[in-house]
Amino acid sequence: MSVLPPFFGLALVDSINPSALLVTLYLLRRPMPVRTVAAYMSGVFASYLTIGILLVLGLDALLDRFGDALWSPGAYAVQLVIGAAMLVYSYKPVRSDAAPAEQRAAGAATLAGLFALGVAVTVVELTTALPYLAATGLLTYLQWPAAQWLAALVAYNLVFVAPPFALLGLHLVLGRRFEGRMESIRKKLERTGQEAVLWIIGIVGFYLVLDALIYFDFFGLAEVTLADGARSPSELMWRER
Repeated sequence: MSVLPPFFGLALVDSINPSALLVTLYLLRRPMPVRTVAAYMSGVFASYLTIGILLVLGLDALLDRFGDALWSPGAYAVQLVIGAAMLVYSYKPVRSDAAPAEQRAAGAATLAGLFALGVAVTVVELTTALPYLAATGLLTYLQWPAAQWLAALVAYNLVFVAPPFALLGLHLVLGRRFEGRMESIRKKLERTGQEAVLWIIGIVGFYLVLDALIYFDFFGLAEVTLADGARSPSELMWRER
């Protein structure tokens, strides 16, 4: 299936999750790292999968009911503003999230608390989960049978939680030799993780702006012809789903 490479490409990009990785590095220094990391990431996996299912089901119903309104000039004007704001936001200075991540994990003393922490962090950070929103949108447009899109969604989430478990595996295999590298990994994650998120926001913002400009014929500067009478790439995708 030609859609699988970009679908799992989104999953790989999404798996660069600074909060999940930084909390994992902190939990590796606590007693029983296998149980604590598994509890935290189980909360992340369960909540992320549930959110994905709701997004696929809800987005499909939304598009069926309000599809025409979404392709109106007013909707594209709002999209243009949102896309421009995302582009501007993507240039914000990179900051460190290590301290808040460790503080949140330090406050969860039990396995149930770590599970709940994984759920809470996932819900709070959903606004930055742009690859996931794109992936669930893709599944909605494809309109696969429920068993097929659900399997794809489970596979996406397994890829999403893989890096923290990879860190856990390195910790178990290398032991103390890995502990010396944890600090350098943490520092790199603080910067590269935030940069990745900003890049994603900027790319999505660019697409939203471009899609809206095509709808408005680039304000008369150029004319773009799409198939089936569609006025923008997003509308064309909707018509071909």
